[in-house]
Amino acid sequence: MDGAKSFYGSVFGWTTLALDGAEMWTLPGYGDYLERDNPDLRKQIAAVGGPTGFEDVVASINPISGDQLDTPPHWSVTFSVEDTDATAARATELGGKVIVPPFDAPWSRLTIISDPQGATLIASAFVPENKDLGSQADAAVSGT
Repeated sequence: MDGAKSFYGSVFGWTTLALDGAEMWTLPGYGDYLERDNPDLRKQIAAVGGPTGFEDVVASINPISGDQLDTPPHWSVTFSVEDTDATAARATELGGKVIVPPFDAPWSRLTIISDPQGATLIASAFVPENKDLGSQADAAVSGT
């Protein structure tokens, strides 16, 4: 992690933000950019109990553990969607595959799907009511 923090800090200017046992990559000032299109973003985040600095998050850090220790460090992409369950169903209709069925996680509902060529992605819907969910989501993503 120290090497990654040095690299991404130097290349992109990213820092990290610790959140309830998780760590997120942040780009200082990114929230300012987001507020151009959503002027009340910080107020909305605060209203649902979001932590200070969350508006600057650009990625999450998910440690590899358990039975995934042989998995090399890697990146994945997450798309924001309105309805995770509908997205999983539609992906299947279009020839994709649901790798991990929709599940609740802190602040969101997620699913992991692959496209017809096998590339994987995460579809995530923002669910403020899930803010207090914890390790059960970590177990679902890691497959343990």
